Amino acid sequence: MPYEELSKKISKEANEILNELGLIKALEHYGQPFVHGSYSLDLMTWRDLDIYLEDNEINESKFFDLGKDLSRRLKPSKMNYRNELDGLSPHLPRGLYWGTYTTLLNNDWKIDVWAIDSKQFKQKQEEFTSLQSKVSETSRAIILKLKNNLYQHTDYRKKFFSVDIYEAVFEGIKSPEEFSIWLEKNKGLRYSF
Repeated sequence: MPYEELSKKISKEANEILNELGLIKALEHYGQPFVHGSYSLDLMTWRDLDIYLEDNEINESKFFDLGKDLSRRLKPSKMNYRNELDGLSPHLPRGLYWGTYTTLLNNDWKIDVWAIDSKQFKQKQEEFTSLQSKVSETSRAIILKLKNNLYQHTDYRKKFFSVDIYEAVFEGIKSPEEFSIWLEKNKGLRYSF
């Protein structure tokens, strides 16, 4: 299936999950949701939704109530919880996290929800707007191709991320081989793709 067609197919499923299955309405009971990442950039390669939830009164009790609601609504096979209010991992938001693994619409999905405060929420929206403004039709086609070629790499989403692909493409990278050189130069990672 061509990359563009696949992206549209996955986005259509995501719309159904968010709207017809009521995920957005459920999240609105706990704060202001903002769906970002590849869904909002129209660059979907795999079934993954990334959602920030603005909540200035984040606490574990309320967040576990959200987890129960997600569990009832999404029927996950697995849910991961993180407390980064205490954990303070340098590359992650300061907040609470549910990583939900489920099968919806006959496909496996991963749905990430981060509850963060207003300051971080605004910062994430601004970063997203800046990123979105850089995506052109030409860069979009290259990003989709690279993401589809790289998403099964063992270090993808561990040592390098979609944002690295976006940045590399904005700097003129067009192939996995060029991206490999870019990663070594910019991240100190050596790979052959």
